[in-house]
Amino acid sequence: MGVLDSIALGRRALSAAATGIDVTSQNVANAATPGYSRRRVVQQTTDPLRRGGVWVGTGVEVKGISRASDRLLGVRLVASTGTRAQAETTEQVLSVAQGYFDETSGTGLSEAYHAFYDGLSSLTADPSDPSHRRAAVEAARTLATTVSRTAQGLETSIESVDTSLADYSDSINGSLREVASLNAAIGKSTPETGPGDLLDRRDELVRSLGELAGATVDLDATGQATVFIGGHAVVTGREYRTVSVAPDSAGDTQIYVSSDSGKLRITDSVGGKLGGLMAARDTMSDWLGTLDDFATNIATIVNAQHALGFDSTGAPGGDVFSLDPTAPASSLDVDAALAADPELLAVAGAATAEPGDDANLKLILDLESSTTFGGATGAGALSSLTSSVGASIATASDDAATLGAQMDDLEMQRDAVSKVDTDEEAIRLIEYQTAYRAAARVLSAGDQMLQTLLAIG
Repeated sequence: MGVLDSIALGRRALSAAATGIDVTSQNVANAATPGYSRRRVVQQTTDPLRRGGVWVGTGVEVKGISRASDRLLGVRLVASTGTRAQAETTEQVLSVAQGYFDETSGTGLSEAYHAFYDGLSSLTADPSDPSHRRAAVEAARTLATTVSRTAQGLETSIESVDTSLADYSDSINGSLREVASLNAAIGKSTPETGPGDLLDRRDELVRSLGELAGATVDLDATGQATVFIGGHAVVTGREYRTVSVAPDSAGDTQIYVSSDSGKLRITDSVGGKLGGLMAARDTMSDWLGTLDDFATNIATIVNAQHALGFDSTGAPGGDVFSLDPTAPASSLDVDAALAADPELLAVAGAATAEPGDDANLKLILDLESSTTFGGATGAGALSSLTSSVGASIATASDDAATLGAQMDDLEMQRDAVSKVDTDEEAIRLIEYQTAYRAAARVLSAGDQMLQTLLAIG
């Protein structure tokens, strides 16, 4: 081996050690960066030369910089992120709505319902007493107010969900566009030759898509990511499709993905926060529907029986409750005329009855045991609704806890594969520094040898 060969060998060794120091410094700098995957220098010996029947080594070369990652684990993390986000979002939204059904403060639906009939029952003591009449009307107002307040709270929560759905769709489309752009920048690569920083950024974006929309991903061996939402490919190579939220012909909120022919509905198959919001929305809509049925029934049966009685002037009874048929629960109220004049309560059974006649009032009280509320009494219907609320929250909470534990386990596995260990990096830094100094000495020795030869020459 000649002097120039020694200098070339030293130069390659110096370059490899310098690359190792750079990569180690990058690892240390990003030890706390979310989603960063540890890097390692991949180096190999260069091809040897045959001289005088002897194979002589020519040094080292850097083949690439590998990124510590597990492709299958990455796919599982994206899927798990979506399922956990869906359960947690459902729990969070329903937990807020649960406050509208608080039965512990004495202002709940069941409490107001029983108070309404208690107020009517108290009126039987003296149907002609104005104070008893006012108390009965006030009890009816309390029931109507409690039902409408609960329904309006649910409507507000549903509207808030719709707003969040639209906001999330904008974020999703931005991420889809960026993933497609990164696919183009990454191109065809291998774990050794791929741009690690771009791959990390892409993986974080895909995980955010899993969190937002329950996206899944196929990571091929060339570094390209194909992203799916609702079973439809939304990123393929450098091409992407958009997600949108809009009402259908019936006014129900739906989620769509664009296609060549227009758009495809993916509402039932989307996951992540979008799926959690839709699940919570559907549940709250069911609760609101039950309240609408209750409001319609209570108003219908009480008004019908009240109309068969007579008020203190001998006139036939009017309505006790009023409502808007398009939004029964949220609009339930006491009839304005009755609220202004409790003497309009039609408690008597005949127009010429004595002041103490409460024949019709007793028939109204009998309605408390009516099973016109979907085969149950009014109290039973409200109790079933409250139980349904509690059960839905408990199920969502259990799902969130279970999926959260599974996600934590996957995160630990990822850390074991990809996380930077600063102690390990410190050792490697020392190794590369030592190698750098040794390579520098090789270069220095080669330079001295060359100078000696030049001086002799």
